[in-house]
Amino acid sequence: MQNESKNKVLAVVFWILSGVCMGLIFWFSSREAGQSAHQSEIILKIVRAIFGENAFSDFIVRKVAHFCEFALLAFLFNFALLYTTGKKHIPLGIALSSLYAASDEFHQLFVAGRSCQASDWLLDTCGGAAGAIFFIVIFLIIKYIKVKTERTEKNECTHI
Repeated sequence: MQNESKNKVLAVVFWILSGVCMGLIFWFSSREAGQSAHQSEIILKIVRAIFGENAFSDFIVRKVAHFCEFALLAFLFNFALLYTTGKKHIPLGIALSSLYAASDEFHQLFVAGRSCQASDWLLDTCGGAAGAIFFIVIFLIIKYIKVKTERTEKNECTHI
């Protein structure tokens, strides 16, 4: 019973985090082209300070940022779905992320200097798939740690 209660709390936490992530993506997409470019310049300066002056272009930084936003969103969706249903729903997590990416591209049609591009939606969806893969890796690590802990506890009980 305690585990069920814990799962409900974790489900709520991951749905809230998913909503916050969606809100941030919406906010970033609501910024006009000039504001968005300025924001990218700041990040680009930091990246170039770390990796060198010719390390990355503004274009690459912007695309990686989009990819990472939707990777995080799919990662959060997958944990929210896991704790809500008790099962992994990897395709659904990716689909939800992809649908939000499509709505994000549509939203950009109404923002000055921004546009809707299928290539951006595809990149965001690939980010969602990467986030789902990251979810699987983390899930397997957690499962491995739980099994290892249970075996250790079981062995300690049999030695007493």
